[in-house]
Formats: sequence, C-alpha cells, structure tokens
Amino acid sequence: MKKLTILSISALLAAMIFTGCASKPKKSASTKSESKKRVIFVSKNGFSKNLIEFVETPTAERDSAFSKASVEQPVDLMAFYIAQTETTYARWYEVYTWAKDNGYTFANPGREGNKGVDGAAPTGTNQPVTMISWRDAIVWCNAASEKDGLGPVYKYNGAVLKEADTAKDGDGKAENAIIDLTADGYRLPTEAEWEFAARGGDPASEIWANVSNKNLASVAWYSDNSDGVTHDVMTKDANTFGMYDMNGNAWEWCYNAWPASIQRRIMRGGSYRKTAEGVTAVSKDAAPVTRVYDDVGFRVVKYALSARDAK
Repeated sequence: MKKLTILSISALLAAMIFTGCASKPKKSASTKSESKKRVIFVSKNGFSKNLIEFVETPTAERDSAFSKASVEQPVDLMAFYIAQTETTYARWYEVYTWAKDNGYTFANPGREGNKGVDGAAPTGTNQPVTMISWRDAIVWCNAASEKDGLGPVYKYNGAVLKEADTAKDGDGKAENAIIDLTADGYRLPTEAEWEFAARGGDPASEIWANVSNKNLASVAWYSDNSDGVTHDVMTKDANTFGMYDMNGNAWEWCYNAWPASIQRRIMRGGSYRKTAEGVTAVSKDAAPVTRVYDDVGFRVVKYALSARDAK
C-alpha cells in the first residue's frame, strides 16, 4: 500500500483553525508508531516544526487529494487558517451588498439554503449560501477581504479581481486570475487543504468527519436525515479539528480545477441529497465555473503568513 506523507502540522482552535507544515520528511524508526496519532499538533505556542506522519493510504481512496502522495512527492501544505463553518447566507449577503457599492459585480445574488429567495434579505437563519458559482465565490473572497481590511488574494492583469463575468467557461477573469501568495485575505481552499481539515486529524480515514464513537447522523446532514433540505450550520457535531459540516449539508467549492480542465472546478464533501457513501472525507465532484446549484456553497481559508514565514 502506498504511504501518504503529511508534513509538519500545528493548529490553534479559535474562531478559525490554522495548520502548517515544515521540512521534508525523513524516514525514522519512530514513524510507524506515530501513524495512529492525530496528524495535527495542537499547541498554544504555535507551530510544531518537526511533526511528521506516515500513514497508509486505503486502496478505496482513489479520489483522495493525497492518493498519489509519497516520500518523493509529498503533499506540501503551507500554513493556513480555515473557517469552522460553511459561509452562511447572512455573511454572504453582508459582504455582497457592501461589495456592489464598492465596484464588485456578481453573476448570482445567492440563496439562503436551498429554499430561500435568491438575493433576498436574510431571515435570521444560519443556513449556508447556495446558488453561487465558483466565479462568484472567488470574487466574494476578494470583496470580503477588502471589507475586513485584508489584502485580496486574486489578481487579474495586476489589479484586484472584482468581476464575476459571463465569459465562456475557461475564459473568465476568475479562472485566469493570479494568486497573490503574500496576501492575507480570504480565498477558496485547495482540495488538499479542504481534505486535511475534513479528516479531522486522521488522514488514514476515508469515512465521514472522523468523530470517534459517533455515527454518521451525528455529524452530517445527508439523504437519510435531511428531509431534502439544507440546515443551519453547526447543528451537527464537529470533527476533531472543530470543523462543522465538512460532510453533507452543502457541497463546497474548492480552488482546484478538474484535471486538464480549468473550466470545471472541484467540489468536496457531498450534500443533503447524497447517501452515506457520498458524504465521506474523499467525496468529490466537479462542475463548470458558471454553474449554480441549490446544494453547493463554500467556506474560506487564508494564509497564516506570520507562521509560514517563521519557518
């Protein structure tokens, strides 16, 4: 079985979670005894620079972001923060309305869960936003960053990307934008970042949120318990990283393109419509950058620049 290498990780649990990695792994006699431990190292003092884990990759994990990882080609995660919940419609709407008055344009106004009215004022729920395209999510991240006094991540022709245009899939500004690695603003997670957080500290697990001694219904909204609708975030148990709704409720856009196709972007985690097999830590799908669905939303991440630069 192929081994998966994850580099040095650390986290602080607060309003957001952050992780990091360090130097290239070295084989040692202690790595096997470490493989069953949580891959995350929690410390109030910040990042561990030396934690290395080697874990067996289950053969069923063909869709894992780590399935092809090896000692020679590790998946290298830079330090990052990740939101504990999917972006709610209330938060989306707050930024969306501000953004429209500050030079941003969107292709879609968003919806409160799957039953709300597109673009309407929030009704007081904590439903995830849906009916937004990948392009909308990218532009919203820049708008949220600017609104919160952070540096926008996505740039096009040297300027901050502010438009979710209607160009042909693959030709839009969003999918051809440049990522500013020095910016501290919000962005979509890479597939590897998303999956690392979803696994909740157990990269060998291919099941749902990796909550010990708990069944699927306690951690995920899926076809057997959702009644065919989205639900407020944080109404199911968190995984061991303190992450909510990484499995089920709403699919989540990731930054990565489907192999050899910048027109299609990856979604992770499944939704309220999927069966148990469709809401695992490795569940994935892809869709065109302009498509919208009433079971697809997103959550944000941001670079942990000070921790990354300290390594």
